[in-house]
Amino acid sequence: MMTVTQTLPLRAVNALRVLTLAWALPLAAASYELSPVQDARILAFGFENTNFGQDILSVYTQEGNVQRTLLQFDLSHVVLAPTERLGSATLRLYASVSFGASGGQPMEVFAVARPWSEGGVTWLHASAAAPWSRKGGDYLGVGWRAEGEPWAVNSASVTQDGPVTWDVRELVDQWVEGAASNHGLLLKSNPGNGLTFAQRETSSMAQRPVLIVFTEPGPPRLRAEREPGTGNVRLSWRGTGNATLQERAALVGGAAWADSGLPVAEVEGRSVVNAPLGAAARWYRLRSN
Repeated sequence: MMTVTQTLPLRAVNALRVLTLAWALPLAAASYELSPVQDARILAFGFENTNFGQDILSVYTQEGNVQRTLLQFDLSHVVLAPTERLGSATLRLYASVSFGASGGQPMEVFAVARPWSEGGVTWLHASAAAPWSRKGGDYLGVGWRAEGEPWAVNSASVTQDGPVTWDVRELVDQWVEGAASNHGLLLKSNPGNGLTFAQRETSSMAQRPVLIVFTEPGPPRLRAEREPGTGNVRLSWRGTGNATLQERAALVGGAAWADSGLPVAEVEGRSVVNAPLGAAARWYRLRSN
């Protein structure tokens, strides 16, 4: 049996690092090319209440003209077997420099924090009846924090009709594994960027936005979250009975990996373990059953 591992060290400090071990065997993969089910651009400065759901997409950002893009993909088509997980996820858009080049400005991807509608979204509203809590959209960065770092960034210079891609595996993986709700992506940039992009309605199918997903064999990914007030760490993974938690002391030359004796609970289709933090650091990983 092939065992693929992801290792999490837990200790009485705030930071957690993830080390993914190399694959030992060649991998087969399933692939998906997903078109967005909705996309739109939103504009500030005079267009706060105007809907551009059928128009070009954009991260055009200049003084007096700030534009952002929203896209959403239906991930229900990405079906993971118990011994399979997401291998990669790449967002690809095709750019136009008709209004200016990127200027090397970072183009950042965030997760939209609430539902929105293509026909109703504006700078001020997620839908015709629901305003954003902050102008320009409610979005979350890494760690699902409102002020978190972007999930992906691209600062490349691009020519007319050239592709721009973002590695969004970490974000899409959390959606596919059921760790967070999928309300789509928000793209934004900084002053000096003049790029626009083809939308899903464009006549050229080859230029339309796409999310390219590959799967790979292996156990689900192990996730760790701090429990407020207790100092303990909540470990979780997709599914039940498809993987076994293992642990060992985080010491060079320490004891071998062994199946953990910590109790496993099922919560909304995920396996959950509460791991107490002691003085000695410990490593955790999953093995395929």
